[in-house]
Amino acid sequence: MTTFGQRLRENRDAIVQRWLDDVLATYSDEAAAAFGRQKDPFANPVGHCLRIATRGIFEALLEGGDAETIRPHLHEVMKVRAVQDFSASQAVGFVFQLKRAVRAELREELSGSGAEHELTEFDERIDEIALAAFDMFVECREQVYQIRVDEMKRRVWWVTDRLNRRDDEPGATRVDPK
Repeated sequence: MTTFGQRLRENRDAIVQRWLDDVLATYSDEAAAAFGRQKDPFANPVGHCLRIATRGIFEALLEGGDAETIRPHLHEVMKVRAVQDFSASQAVGFVFQLKRAVRAELREELSGSGAEHELTEFDERIDEIALAAFDMFVECREQVYQIRVDEMKRRVWWVTDRLNRRDDEPGATRVDPK
């Protein structure tokens, strides 16, 4: 009798491809087509990141990896999604799509197989990964906002510095803000 883990291994390529397709569907039709079509990592860094990360996360799950093992793959996706126009639930939602991909690919094999317990354990591991992804997304978003704040501070400093230099020039007339 084939175990749930063996079924996952045997169908890994189909599951990962379905999962990737589902993740790409969260983007606009045009972006999804471009991310899915172009394989060059330099011409398509987002598509490459998603392709590598989904494969890496799934492989780590197959090997029994925990959230720390999966963290590097997950972090790459969260960095990308943090700078895109995704809400937290949209950014992290791709993790849950793995459950759907597994069920879609293994539907016939799972029906009446007695693998409910293994499937439940697998789902719980995916839930743990989703929680870790949420934490990573929040951290990445905070970094993005901090970068924006720092940039605004630099701009204000630059403008203030330029105005102060101008006021120090001989013959400069001060503009009264009133």
